[in-house]
Amino acid sequence: MTNLPHIASRVFNTPLMIDSKKLAAILAVLAPRLGGEPPAVEAALLTEQRSRKPYAVTDAGVAVIEVSGSLVNRASGTDAQSGLTSYEQLGNEILDAATDPQVRGILLRFDSYGGEATGAWDVASLIEEAARVKLVWASVDDWALSAGYLLASAADRIWVTRTGGVGSVGIIAMHLDHSGWDAANGLRYTTIFAGDRKNDFNPHEPLSDGARAVLTAEVERLYGMFVDAVARRRSLSAAAVRSTEAGIFYGADSVAQGFADRVGTFREALAAMTESLSKPKFTKGGTAVSEANQAATSPPVPDLAAIEAAAREQGYAEAAEIAVLCAIAGRPALAGDFLTRHLSAADVRKELLALRAEAGGEEIQSHVLPEAGAAPKQNLDENPVVRACAALAASKGAK
Repeated sequence: MTNLPHIASRVFNTPLMIDSKKLAAILAVLAPRLGGEPPAVEAALLTEQRSRKPYAVTDAGVAVIEVSGSLVNRASGTDAQSGLTSYEQLGNEILDAATDPQVRGILLRFDSYGGEATGAWDVASLIEEAARVKLVWASVDDWALSAGYLLASAADRIWVTRTGGVGSVGIIAMHLDHSGWDAANGLRYTTIFAGDRKNDFNPHEPLSDGARAVLTAEVERLYGMFVDAVARRRSLSAAAVRSTEAGIFYGADSVAQGFADRVGTFREALAAMTESLSKPKFTKGGTAVSEANQAATSPPVPDLAAIEAAAREQGYAEAAEIAVLCAIAGRPALAGDFLTRHLSAADVRKELLALRAEAGGEEIQSHVLPEAGAAPKQNLDENPVVRACAALAASKGAK
């Protein structure tokens, strides 16, 4: 394993949002290569192999996006073939689906024990923002634990199979002390450093009190963020979420706990979403008429005034849609330029997708790492362009 130091750096001395059993499976692979004894783990957890595939779109316009394997901030092609899903790629897929005019709803299919904390909140925020413009559901088939559940909680509705598990709302971090193994093998490391925190988490020494305090504080900080996010999105109290003690809930019990909405298979969730998207949207003579059947009915006598008013309102709605699309893409300042150029929402989607490769986003990261940094995502309700468009539409509609 030529990339062992890189993998070890992503597992030790940094907060993780991963189920403890899956962490044990990872350690079972790493430990022999690091001179340690592997822990006993379930065989199924050691054989996780998945290849990341682009999302598919059904005939009804539902984009099915896989959220599977161990979740990491970024992954190379080789990592992806080893059962890893990167938040970066997942976020790109969600953005594509949210801005694709052919997509009417997004169904996230989960089978993940969680993974890294770094990057998870950014994707969860993106899911939440996408749900403002399109229907977004989560189907847990069969696991959405820790970081996986953080992402699932951002969806409008969560389905879980009868044997599926959700939850594990907690943070975990681990330090590997090599000093005993070093001594047994006649090795002794001497570290010269400047700055009291520079030698924190040195694997060739026991964990110092100062390093323990730093890591503990970071774990508690991320735990508070996790609890608050789940409580807000699932309409639960923070105390209720904390009282789960990072436990896992299965099937109907997850619904009873408020951690899921329905028990059902992926196929049942997909069928329910398809049906929801095809529900009647128009009313004629007091009778609901579906979009598919409306064209076959006799049209009413045209009301020119009503048509003119509807056209004006459509213009305001498209302006608001353009502002929301720009905010989701992380480029809210471009909304004014697009409106001035009289671009349609479809043209705006094309330009945003073309600019996506150049877009850079800040992430909520662990400050235990030297390069960590954080910048809050903008709430669409507070976006000045979105508010201006909404206010204009409201004032025009009142006239």
